[in-house]
Amino acid sequence: MGNYRVFCRWQLLLILLGTAAMPRYGGAQDEWTGYTSMREINQALVLQGLVWNATSGGVLRFDPERRTYTRYTRLEGLAGNQVLSLTADERGHLWFGTDSQGLSRYRPAENSFDPPYLEFRDLKIRALAALDNRIFVATDRGISVFLADKEEVRETYHRLGELAKDIQINALVVFGGALWVATPDGVAWAALNQPNLQDPESWKVNRFLGDTRDLLVVGDTLLASGSRYVFAFDPQVDHFVSDFNDTTRVTALGSFQGKAVISLEDGTFLRREGPRQWGRQAAPRLTQVRTLSQGDTALWVGTKDGLRSVGALSPPAASEPAANQFYEMKLLDRGELWISSVPNDFADPHGLYQFDGAQWQVHDKNTGLPSNTLVALETDTADRLWVGTWGQGVVIRDSTGTWQRLNQTNSLLRGIGAKQDFVAISDIARDSTGLMWVANVQIGLVVMDGFPPTQGQLFENPALSLAPKRDIGQVVIAPAGVKWISTETDGVVLFDDGGTPFDPADDFSLLVNQVFDERLTSDRVTALLLDRSGRLWVATNSGLNAVRGTYSRASQTFRVENWRTYTAESGLPSSEVNAVEQDDLGNVWVGTEGGLARISPQGEVEFTYTKANSALIDNRVKSLLFDPEKRELWIGTFEGLSRLSLGETTTPGGSSLSVYPNPLVLRAGAALRFAGLPLGASLRIFSLTGQLVAQLDGLPGQGTLTWQGQNQAGILVGSGIYFFVATDEAGHSTRGKFAVVSSQ
Repeated sequence: MGNYRVFCRWQLLLILLGTAAMPRYGGAQDEWTGYTSMREINQALVLQGLVWNATSGGVLRFDPERRTYTRYTRLEGLAGNQVLSLTADERGHLWFGTDSQGLSRYRPAENSFDPPYLEFRDLKIRALAALDNRIFVATDRGISVFLADKEEVRETYHRLGELAKDIQINALVVFGGALWVATPDGVAWAALNQPNLQDPESWKVNRFLGDTRDLLVVGDTLLASGSRYVFAFDPQVDHFVSDFNDTTRVTALGSFQGKAVISLEDGTFLRREGPRQWGRQAAPRLTQVRTLSQGDTALWVGTKDGLRSVGALSPPAASEPAANQFYEMKLLDRGELWISSVPNDFADPHGLYQFDGAQWQVHDKNTGLPSNTLVALETDTADRLWVGTWGQGVVIRDSTGTWQRLNQTNSLLRGIGAKQDFVAISDIARDSTGLMWVANVQIGLVVMDGFPPTQGQLFENPALSLAPKRDIGQVVIAPAGVKWISTETDGVVLFDDGGTPFDPADDFSLLVNQVFDERLTSDRVTALLLDRSGRLWVATNSGLNAVRGTYSRASQTFRVENWRTYTAESGLPSSEVNAVEQDDLGNVWVGTEGGLARISPQGEVEFTYTKANSALIDNRVKSLLFDPEKRELWIGTFEGLSRLSLGETTTPGGSSLSVYPNPLVLRAGAALRFAGLPLGASLRIFSLTGQLVAQLDGLPGQGTLTWQGQNQAGILVGSGIYFFVATDEAGHSTRGKFAVVSSQ
């Protein structure tokens, strides 16, 4: 357990290392920033006048007096951003349970998090309760007792009486000297003074309640709520009795001014005046309520769309995106970042996000758009934003902020479905002449000369070497005008309009799939990138392909010159690749389901970023966008948005210094590589106290040095932060830092 906790502590230290104000290098101390939506509140707790909220994007603290929000995510030390539960112990420490990322403790006096307790990784911590030194941790596989002082799990209760083994726990409270738990199959309870709660016989069970969602103690009364009922425990008969029953679903259970309160699905609130006596609680009508607080001065209401209140001034709206899924991104000339919330209609849509660097704005049906399912982004020559929708065609934002529409009624776009009015758009691309190319799903490719269009042409699927009703995806355009089009199941289409986009007579198309070249890792293409050297990067669900070839318009042939594939076996975090982007130094960044990787201009996987070794907000990277002006990489994930400020220091020789892998985990064959050094530069490594640890002599004509983690005596160094100084032959020095984690 000791080594396990040491490793966890170093894991947190390495995350915090990424935000330190130190010189930054490409493979090491890059600066991370994270953005999440904390609208969806899972649980609320009032502590010393502050309202703490467990949300789907981290922890949100609201100060009612100052009317300000404070946000906490993985960058501040949380185990994970999907926070399901919270509680406070007798010391005033706050505990946060996450979805499969572990348990966190926050110490308000120090304003700091302990390193995450990863004993609960891969478990949903649905509820927490504190008693003395014990933290009761309710998961989807029973209840664990965590000792706060020893930082370890003492025991786990897998079987509660006659209930199924490892049953999911929805809620738990300590009441009357017993531990009470709500499950999908009723309520179980056990006196805490019993010697062995791991014995199923120690537990009493009431299965009559069925699926029980919440528990609440108000005064000397214990209440249990389900989907349409509330039961009260009667100690006289040692049994639960019906206290409230209604056809309207109960969404949450809390207390206000010493009395129990429930929220109903229709947006109303009821207040318990006595046994089986419930009356209307004066409150605004609030729907999609997920949790209610327990307190006297105010009732804090956590909804799917933010924090609300009863009996207190309503909290201000928080500036944030509507959800934590980030897909296609586009930077406008004026510096605004726009992001779509879905890639198609297979996910819950949340509209479009606009970020100016300080404030977020959400654009959806409530603000005048015809749909929330907005998937594709591009700008025209007038810097107007074109947005492709899944079903409503294209919408264009004019200079006044008004949305204009293009669909089957006023353009060459076509619809599908029985009425042929469902116009799905998967991508929009602008060519070097300003023409707009629109991928019309199951129909083909449409080109327009602007908005409103005066010229246009529809290239139907057969003209693209595709069967009718086959889906097309992303469109990338080569400098010479050749289009590359991804498909969901058919590989990649090479399409050449012959330089006459409105005349189909000289068009040519070629399907590049596994029949064309068996080296293609899959015909399910997820993303495309045409880098500055003309190389085509084809991302698939089974790997990444780097294809260099030559297309001849005269002979209408494509000749492959080089084909290289990358998979998990090649060093990618995962073979399921979702996004590809190039930075200004020629590096190619690869977003996968398992993390982020960087491939050098020479084609080598240099290093990877995951949640385990960096402040990457989530491993499931869905989109990438590089901002060359600020040298920032925007990383859209399934749990938030990360921004990586590359800020690579240039050495006096003009090369870019990279240090990887960082951290260096000392195991067999491990080595730290310093690449991009001035030719012949030597390197010294120091401990935090300034003691010389190792010295590497420069190699004539070479700019790379390797260190195996050994000190001058040849002994492996211990875990810690180390500094290095690289000095070239002219005496110029470059400094940096890295981390070492011992596997012992």
